Amino acid sequence: MTTVSGVNQTASNNITGSLTGGNSLGKDDFLLLLVTQLQNQDPLNPQDPTEFTSQLAQYSSLEQLFTVNDQLQQLETTNGNVVQLNALGLMGQSVVVQSDTFALGDNPVTLGFNLSEDVDEVQFTVQNSDGKEVATFDGTNLSAGEHFVQWDGTDSSGAALPAGDYQIKIQTRRDGETTSDASSLVKTTVNGVDLNGGGSMVVTDLGEYNLAQVAKVRN
Repeated sequence: MTTVSGVNQTASNNITGSLTGGNSLGKDDFLLLLVTQLQNQDPLNPQDPTEFTSQLAQYSSLEQLFTVNDQLQQLETTNGNVVQLNALGLMGQSVVVQSDTFALGDNPVTLGFNLSEDVDEVQFTVQNSDGKEVATFDGTNLSAGEHFVQWDGTDSSGAALPAGDYQIKIQTRRDGETTSDASSLVKTTVNGVDLNGGGSMVVTDLGEYNLAQVAKVRN
């Protein structure tokens, strides 16, 4: 019995190493090991039916896990295709993007902020790529919701600013205390879609933004 048991163990180890390279088992490897175990069992001490049933149950669970994994991968692919189709559907549309960055060109831009709650004071500034404030606006509507202002791209003296990358900084106050109830917005038009890389990007008049940043589509 001892000799047969040793042979069985050696055969099992050899199969495991050849099939998996010493790593984890796949479902086909698991089934082959189970059959090999039956073929090489000690005829004087056969496989315990209870243990064999348990091993079959493990195989069944493994098979189900592989099936679920395949279905999840298919679902992920389908969702990715839907996201790309949605991005293509934004071509030519006016959108509101949640972002504090934008690219200034030759035309005026529409900037804004979204308040999660009413506040007593709103001030937002535009900074250039060097972090210098070039324009300042005081919010007149202090209620919760979206609010926008059109900026002609000039500084406080009325001089036209150069094209380039700019950033919005927002400060809100309530009862004399600074709050964090505002998020920056830019309103722009989608004129292209980039489907390469890790996610879909919309190409707009004010720069490229991730599709997830698009908060609303406006007519």
